[in-house]
Amino acid sequence: MPKVSLSTWCFFPRLSIQRSIQFGVDHGFEGIEIWCNAIDFWPRTVTAKEIESIKSLARANGLQLAVHFCTVNNNLADMNPGHLNESMNQLKETIRMCRRIGARLVVIHPGRYSDIFPYCDQINHTKFTPEVLKQAAIERFKTSLKEAALFAESHDVVIGLENYSSKSHCLLTCAEDIAEWVDGINSPALKVTLDIGNANMEGSIKKVINVLGDRIGHVHLHDNKGDELLHGELGSGGIDWTSLRTFLKSFPGMLCLEVAHRSDAEGAVLRSKAFLDKLLARS
Repeated sequence: MPKVSLSTWCFFPRLSIQRSIQFGVDHGFEGIEIWCNAIDFWPRTVTAKEIESIKSLARANGLQLAVHFCTVNNNLADMNPGHLNESMNQLKETIRMCRRIGARLVVIHPGRYSDIFPYCDQINHTKFTPEVLKQAAIERFKTSLKEAALFAESHDVVIGLENYSSKSHCLLTCAEDIAEWVDGINSPALKVTLDIGNANMEGSIKKVINVLGDRIGHVHLHDNKGDELLHGELGSGGIDWTSLRTFLKSFPGMLCLEVAHRSDAEGAVLRSKAFLDKLLARS
């Protein structure tokens, strides 16, 4: 059976990491995905006391933990070597911290086009066409992904590369891309984080699931109508959740709510959990 889980991102900045985890404990969640950010939970500033508090709370309540790499200003395909190296260093620090808190999976996003990309059609040079810049960025990302997978493997951590094709300037354009990248690196430490909301933006969730198959090691859940990435509570958009019931019920990992409702965050999470529990026929 899957572990119904929540992301601390749902409550940012309303609740601290510790209070978000306690909320999960109080309301019967079985897993927590900790969203790293530079404001209240960053590998370079998190204290040993905070680490021990999270470990103790998870251990005492049988929580499975995962970590989401800080996405703000990090880009594992950056054209600037200094920025790229810093992004990789922060990912490695996140992987180390992941192990320190007793987690086993770190979610990352695909790389992005460099800032020059929106303007490169105005540069009359074959080295700066959109196609050339995109391919160069993809190669940098593949190199980063391979290095990250090797590092994660040495720390007994799995990287979950999230499908994210609906975002502007994202290198990923479809599920076939992410499957090709994961297969090409061929590491036991590299899996896919299937984001159901993002998959709906691609057009067919079932097709994305079929393409990714057993590469999927972690799942994000939120709703939308296929035209805007809303991170809506489950049942509020156009996703046919009933058609996904068999997949979700048989998934052996974390089903992680990633819903956003800034005026009623707690309510949106609890309504989504009730929706999911009913879908999975859980009390």
